[in-house]
Amino acid sequence: MAADLFGDADLQRHCLATRISTYPEGLVDWLRQTPCEAWLYTGALENHPALIDQLATVRPLLGNPGDVLRRVRDPMLLGKVLYEHGLPFPETRTSSAGLPSDGSWLVKNYQGSSGTGVEEFTSAIGKSAYYQQLVTGTPCSAVFAGPRLLGITRQLVGESWTGADRFQYCGSIAPWSLNAAAENQLRRLGEVLTAEFGLLGLFGVDFIYDGQNPWTIEVNPRYSAAVEIVERTQGINAIDWHIGCSDGLSLPSSASAHHGKAILFAKRQTVISDELTRKFLKQSDLADIPQAGLQIPTGHPVLTVLATAESDDRVIGALRDRIEEIEAVLPQLTSEKF
Repeated sequence: MAADLFGDADLQRHCLATRISTYPEGLVDWLRQTPCEAWLYTGALENHPALIDQLATVRPLLGNPGDVLRRVRDPMLLGKVLYEHGLPFPETRTSSAGLPSDGSWLVKNYQGSSGTGVEEFTSAIGKSAYYQQLVTGTPCSAVFAGPRLLGITRQLVGESWTGADRFQYCGSIAPWSLNAAAENQLRRLGEVLTAEFGLLGLFGVDFIYDGQNPWTIEVNPRYSAAVEIVERTQGINAIDWHIGCSDGLSLPSSASAHHGKAILFAKRQTVISDELTRKFLKQSDLADIPQAGLQIPTGHPVLTVLATAESDDRVIGALRDRIEEIEAVLPQLTSEKF
C-alpha cells in the first residue's frame, strides 16, 4: 500500500495507492485507516520529524525517527561531526556577515529537498537560512544500508534539457567510479554516520566529487531518489537491505550495464489526457506517470524516463532523446485555460 501527493497511474497498477490532498498532514488519518504491519517513508518527509514521530505511534516505523532526523539534518552538527573525523564538509555558517556575493557561497533553507531552496548567495534572506561555501566538481550520491555502501551514482543537476532549475536534482546515472581513496572515504563516512547519528536502514549522501575527495553536502536519511538506479545496477532489492533481510546477500564486483533516469519538468503548462496516460502506461521505460486529467504547471515534474546502455554517455543520450519525444506529444495550455 502507498500514499503520496500524486497517486501516479503506474503506482496504482502495482498496489493500493492513495493520493493525499492535504499532504503531508493527511498521512496520519490515512495510516490510521490502513491495515499494515509497518511503514517506511521516502520523498522529503525527513523535513517533518514531528510528523514522523506521530505516524510512528500509529504503526511501527521501519526507518529513522524524529530525533535522528533532527540531528543528521542539522548542517552545523553534521559538519562538526565530519570535521572531527577528518571527512570533507564545506564551510557552513548561520550568518551571512562578511560573506562575498561573488557566487562562491550558496544560501539554503532548512526545508529543502532535491535542490529546491538553494540559491547563489547575493544577500541575506532571513533566519531560516544557512550559508555554505560552493564546492566545484561532479554532483554525486552514495547509497548506504546502515554502514554498508551499496552504490555510487552521478547526479544530474540543473540539466536544461530536463527543464530543471539550476540546482534542482533531475536524475541519476550508475555505476559511477571514484578513485580508490575517495571510495574508502565514503565507506568510512557510512560507518561514521551510522555510529554518530544512529541511522537505520537505507540512506543517501549527496556529495560533490572534486576529483580527489567526496565533499558531503547533505544526508537523506531514507530511501532516496538514487536507490532505484543502484538497484538496477547491482541487481538487488534495496528493501531487503533496508529491513535487515540481507544476510547471505552480496553485491556484484562490477556492473555489466549502465543505468540512468531523468525527471522531465514541464517547460510549459500542460495537461495529461486519458489517451496520453494509457499510452505512457504501455511503455516500460517510463515511471511516475501522472493520472489522466492532471494539470501540470510550468516547472513541476511530469514523469521519469529510464534508460540502459553500455556507457554513461549513451545512457544520457538515450534519456535526452526520450525526453524530447515525450515533450513533442505534451499539449500546451495557455494561462487562461489553467
